[in-house]
Amino acid sequence: MKAGKGKVKSEVEDERMKAGKGFLHWFGNQSLGRKIMYTFIVTSVIPLLVVQILMLYVISNNMREKVDELMVSQLVQISERTDLTIEIYTNLVYQIYSDNEIIKEINSCQNASPEARARAYRKICGKIQQYGMSAGGVECISIVLENGEDITYDFGMASAVDNLWEMYEDKKKMKPYELAQEGASNMVISPTERIVREEEEERIFHISKQMYDFKDIRKGTIGTVIMSVNETVLNSVCSAGQEETDAYTFNFIADEEGRILTYPEPFYAGIALAEGRTVKEFVEKTGVLEGKKIAVNQYKNENLGWYFYNAYDEDYILRDVRHIQYLTIVIGILLLMLSLFLIRYTVTMIGKSTRSIMTGITEVQRGNLNVQVNVENRDEMGQIADNFNAMTGKVQGLIEEVKTVTVKQKDAEIRALEAQINPHFLYNTLDSINWMAIEKEEYEISRMVRNLGVILRYSVDKSNKMATVAEMADWLEKYVSLQRMRFNDAFMCEIHVQPETKRIRIYKLLLQPFVENAIVHGFKGIEHGGILRVDVMLSEQGKWLDIIIEDNGKGIPREIAERFNNTETVLQDKETHIGLQNAFSRMRMYYGSSASWNVSSIPEVGTVITLKIPVEERQSDENCSC
Repeated sequence: MKAGKGKVKSEVEDERMKAGKGFLHWFGNQSLGRKIMYTFIVTSVIPLLVVQILMLYVISNNMREKVDELMVSQLVQISERTDLTIEIYTNLVYQIYSDNEIIKEINSCQNASPEARARAYRKICGKIQQYGMSAGGVECISIVLENGEDITYDFGMASAVDNLWEMYEDKKKMKPYELAQEGASNMVISPTERIVREEEEERIFHISKQMYDFKDIRKGTIGTVIMSVNETVLNSVCSAGQEETDAYTFNFIADEEGRILTYPEPFYAGIALAEGRTVKEFVEKTGVLEGKKIAVNQYKNENLGWYFYNAYDEDYILRDVRHIQYLTIVIGILLLMLSLFLIRYTVTMIGKSTRSIMTGITEVQRGNLNVQVNVENRDEMGQIADNFNAMTGKVQGLIEEVKTVTVKQKDAEIRALEAQINPHFLYNTLDSINWMAIEKEEYEISRMVRNLGVILRYSVDKSNKMATVAEMADWLEKYVSLQRMRFNDAFMCEIHVQPETKRIRIYKLLLQPFVENAIVHGFKGIEHGGILRVDVMLSEQGKWLDIIIEDNGKGIPREIAERFNNTETVLQDKETHIGLQNAFSRMRMYYGSSASWNVSSIPEVGTVITLKIPVEERQSDENCSC
């Protein structure tokens, strides 16, 4: 089965290769003028058209985003005005809730005679009427007592008897009352609902809060205030600033559960969005912007927990952008026709000139880089011919340079292979010597052998990779400890690493030749008092790693130090101080011209070598030998 699939796949790939070769064959047989024209069309005209289309898309998209930002900003303002509007009514509820006279009359109703209770009800009703008249849109205010009785004044009916809640025998079953009990001591805003009053349907939302006697909080609630407000209050806030002619945009509000609190078409206020239906689908269903391309924005008021929506006719809002698009398309077509004409004219002129350099190009294709193209004309094609000649010369020089570099690299690889020793053989042998030293209680020898093993492992394992400055410093300490034992502690070594540099990576064994040169040559013949100091620090800008290797040894003659400071001389000189020459060559190979150095020395006083290498971007673990 798998073999059959592989055969079908191979046949498809063969067909694709044949189609590709067929196209190349057809293109190759076209005239030069057609080739250049097709190339111009594919590389210039079509990309220009694509860019133009993308620009139109970007402009439209940016304009749409700006409109959406404007609409959301408008929703934020509506949200803030709604907060202020709701605050007016919640303040009224708070005033009723904290009115000492009302609280006193409610308390007097308990265990009172019918006449006293009636008087208290009338006083409370009068106070309610005063509060309700201070703000427009209040339809009804009720205080539901703990015994289920209520004191209500309906402003729409102007009656304390006939009211919104007359269909409820037990006023504790009213939804606003139940929500107030769930909300504990907080203010609760009930969603807009449809209520039939005097055979007319109205949309009303409610604000309710439990009441307490502040003089005796422990006895709990003494009643619940319910203020009913007409939905037109919210609708007027949403439509503020809009004219009747603004039929292309409108605002509305819904709660977190998808219930519509207010809508331009009052019929839809108080209903809930169908499950699975988006707000945009709901707007389309209502027909307020029937036949229009609708876009919807939303903003959530975290204080109220309500969503403020804006729906608008996208085509109307972006009509100016559409006009710009049509104008751009017309201009683009005209420019395309002009481009084709200019391309055809240019192709004809180029065709006459290219024949003179075809011979040279053919020779280069055959591998003859010594060819020189002679063109008598001094126009652009003549400049192309001159540049062609210069290019072939440079390519030939680069080829020779690559050959030279390749030979040098192979020589280096051969020398490296010749110097390699099986690391496992070395490690196992050193381990055996270590245990023999321990058995003989030669612990100093054991420590030297362990340090030597670490040094060899660090040196042999991917010596051209990178390690952190901290790892380099640790290796140098072990290396110097062996050298000190070798030279009978004739010198001391101090390695100072700035903490900020410890995680910076540099190439392994980069500093070893400098340290070795200071020990072997600088301290040669010195029996005591030698001091070697290595400092690693960051430059002030943090872009360079400054490394200073300083010793108080015999020093270097001035002419040799000056030769080291001459970049061209030190990279070519292979006769003296081979270790330092190789070290400088490695720096230049790793870091190019970004790395620099300076050698300063006074005979019989000491030598200071300063290295300045760039801090490279952090390397991945696979590029680091840690």
